[in-house]
Amino acid sequence: MKIIPVVMATNSSLLCFFATSYCLAQSTPSEFAQMSFQELFNQSIYDTANQRIQTSPWTLNYQYKTAKFEGYLDGSKSLSFSDVKGPPSNGSGKTFPVVPTTITQTAHIYSVGYQFNEQWQGHISVPYIKQSTDHLSLVPSYETFTIDTSGIGDTVISASTTLNSGSWLLSLGVSLPTGSIDEQGDTPRGPGDQQLPYTMQLGSGTYDFPIELSYQNSSAPNLSLKASATIRTGSNDRDYRLGNNYSLSGRYKTDLSSKLQGYAGLACQYSDAIHGQDDSLLVGEPATDYPASITNPDLYGGKKISTSLGLLWKVTDGYQINMELSKPIYQHLNGPQPKEKWRSSLYISKAL
Repeated sequence: MKIIPVVMATNSSLLCFFATSYCLAQSTPSEFAQMSFQELFNQSIYDTANQRIQTSPWTLNYQYKTAKFEGYLDGSKSLSFSDVKGPPSNGSGKTFPVVPTTITQTAHIYSVGYQFNEQWQGHISVPYIKQSTDHLSLVPSYETFTIDTSGIGDTVISASTTLNSGSWLLSLGVSLPTGSIDEQGDTPRGPGDQQLPYTMQLGSGTYDFPIELSYQNSSAPNLSLKASATIRTGSNDRDYRLGNNYSLSGRYKTDLSSKLQGYAGLACQYSDAIHGQDDSLLVGEPATDYPASITNPDLYGGKKISTSLGLLWKVTDGYQINMELSKPIYQHLNGPQPKEKWRSSLYISKAL
C-alpha cells in the first residue's frame, strides 16, 4: 500500500496596535494570495484624503509575495521531522509516513482599481500562484521528493468607501472560485498522478467574502489600525471548505524624508480548521488513514502574532513602492502543523 504526499502550508488574546498584511497559520495558496484592501486603496505615500494625489481614476497594482515554512508545531511545542515521521496513525494520530519539510509559496497579484468619486473605489485582483514543497517519506523510492503546483488563483472583486471624513475605511469583497481545486501530482500513493492535499490547491472552491475595516487617527496620522476577516460559504465540489480567517493589526509610520517612510507593524490572527474532508486523500483498507498531517483537515488553523518592518517610497506623484518583511513571534497551531519562518512582499502602485 502506498501513500499520498502532503504539502504545506502556510497567520491567548492580545491587543495589537501595529500593522502588517495578512498573516495566517498554515496557509493555503488562496489564503496566501489575499491582498490588504487598505494597501489597494492608498495610492500615495500619505493616507489622509487631503494629502492624497489623484492623477487618474485608474490605478494598476502589482504585489509579489513569498513565504517559507519549515519545522513543526503542535500547539506552541516545537517538533522535529523525526517526531512527525512514522507509521500512519488512524484518526487523531500524531505521526505520518509523509512529512513536508521546506515549503515555499510565491504569488504575483495583479489588480486594477477605479476611483468612482471621493468616497468610493473598486478593485479587481487576480493572483498567479506557485508552490513548492520538499518531503521526507517512509515509502521506498519516495524517501525524498518535491511537488510543485502553479496557476491562476481565486479572483477578488472589492469596493471600498471612506467614512467619518476619511478616518475610517470600510471594504467589502467577494472571492470567486477561479483557482483550481483539482491539482494532481506524482505522490507515493501509486503510479501516475493523484489528487494533491488542500495546501497544494490553488483556490478555495467556494464563494468567500473578505471584509476589512481600518482606522487612521486624524490627530496622529502615522498610526493606523485594521480589523479584517474572510468568511467562507458552502462546500466545494470536493466536500470541504477552508476555515474562516480573522485578523487585528496596526501600523506606525515615521517620515524618513519627503518621499520616504518607514514603518513597524504587529498583527494578531486566528484561523479555523478546514470543515469537511476530501476523502480521496485518505489511504488504507478501509481508507481511514491520513498519510500526512496536511491531509487531516483538523490540523489546520490556529493563532499567530507577527511583527513586520517596511519601507514606503513615493517615487513620483501617483507612483509608489512598498517593501515589507514579517516574521512570527508567537504561533499556537492545530498540529502537528508546518510553522511559518518568514514572509516578504513587494508592492507597486501606479496611477494611469
